[in-house]
Amino acid sequence: MKRLLFLCFLLLPLPALAGDALVTSEVSVDVTGKDAADARIQAMAKGEVSALSELLSKLTTPDQAQEIVASLDARKISALVRGVEVLDEKIAADRYRARLIVSFDADEISSLVGKIAASGGQEDVIVNTGAFLILPLLEEDTSRLLWESDNLWANTWRRIALETTSGDIIVAYGDSNDSGIITAKNISSATYSVLAPLAVRYGVTDMLIVEARLSKSPDLVLNVVKRRINRVRNEIHMLTYRADPQETKEALLIRAAQDIASSTQSQKSEEAAIARTTSGGERSKIMVLASISTLRAWTDIRARLTAMPMVDRIELVAMSPQQVDMVLHYRGQQDSLATAIEAQKLRLNKTNPSYWVISRD
Repeated sequence: MKRLLFLCFLLLPLPALAGDALVTSEVSVDVTGKDAADARIQAMAKGEVSALSELLSKLTTPDQAQEIVASLDARKISALVRGVEVLDEKIAADRYRARLIVSFDADEISSLVGKIAASGGQEDVIVNTGAFLILPLLEEDTSRLLWESDNLWANTWRRIALETTSGDIIVAYGDSNDSGIITAKNISSATYSVLAPLAVRYGVTDMLIVEARLSKSPDLVLNVVKRRINRVRNEIHMLTYRADPQETKEALLIRAAQDIASSTQSQKSEEAAIARTTSGGERSKIMVLASISTLRAWTDIRARLTAMPMVDRIELVAMSPQQVDMVLHYRGQQDSLATAIEAQKLRLNKTNPSYWVISRD
């Protein structure tokens, strides 16, 4: 009976496993039908199309948005939807009105935008997988500047980006589309789900939030909170830069940005080297049991495992509300796999020679 319960749980639809990152769009619908039920059905279908058009208009050019929507039928658009929240619903005998918040899978939307760009859409569309998108916030006195034109920290990063010939440092435009996604008020607590539209728009894998705070008493000091965010990481580092006796504020900002850019690129090179090392080698497999408390915990563990370059695929064997049994197919040495798992901030227990047990820290 216990095994049967495992299989029943396994066969339940799990839409959340399609991906944690969502992008949302809010639209209003007003539809008349044969009756209230028919009007509601039509409104939901219309709302999905309108929400996708609205979202794409923020992430791409108008021509690209129109081209993408025209290439999809209603069934394909519905397949992109991960949820619909109904606001201010009003129902009459044959009329349905509401505001809808439609959530889409960020990876699928990114793929759509990428395909259009790759087909020769617009030259100014950036597709730069592996690059870092810089989001520079400056605090000075009582001001918090992000998209404002007088943000000296942002202007410094634009200069650094131009000097970086590898092209892997990109600074957000700071236009109305960007300010509609993130602001100076909520950037400190932003998650990947919040920032996913920026990842889609700029075609990047990582966002680098650099919050700089200038203090001038008694000495000129720049404190920077550097936060790297992607689908599986949220790394935070605290950095302090003290001005030399003759160093100006502008020079201090440039020195700090250059140092952060250099360390970020070095980290990227190290990760690429590890990826090249672990992507080759003999194929092996091992049984792994993941201890979970919620479905979101499993989704997070799976995302961390699939992010490892040496993992070819995950073969799901059984699932219960407390545990997921899987076979991990990988390349390279088992010790390297263990090190890579622990590097993903997963707790690993190898005491049983037949299988490993992992859980979140």
